Amino acid sequence: MALEVKKIQSLSAQAIEDLKAIEKIGGLEHLAQLSDELKKAMADEEQLRAVSPMLPPYFAELRKNLGFLLGTAKSLQTHGVNRTKDIQGLLDQLSHIK
Repeated sequence: MALEVKKIQSLSAQAIEDLKAIEKIGGLEHLAQLSDELKKAMADEEQLRAVSPMLPPYFAELRKNLGFLLGTAKSLQTHGVNRTKDIQGLLDQLSHIK
């Protein structure tokens, strides 16, 4: 199996573009704000229960899932940055091969 340097370089450049898109994941401020507001609302559980007994557990579950989503998005951004550096290092190594 021959090392296809040009193909790897081309795919690496395309992968870096994909990773740059992942790094730009943003616009999640409203999700974070919603999570914060749900937390504030949960402080008065009695008032929530007066509206509906289902609200406190529903708010808690939603907050948990939003937290997971926000954490995953942040992790994806970090991976995007790190993998971009890794692939750029690969491209640097391959640039010496003719």
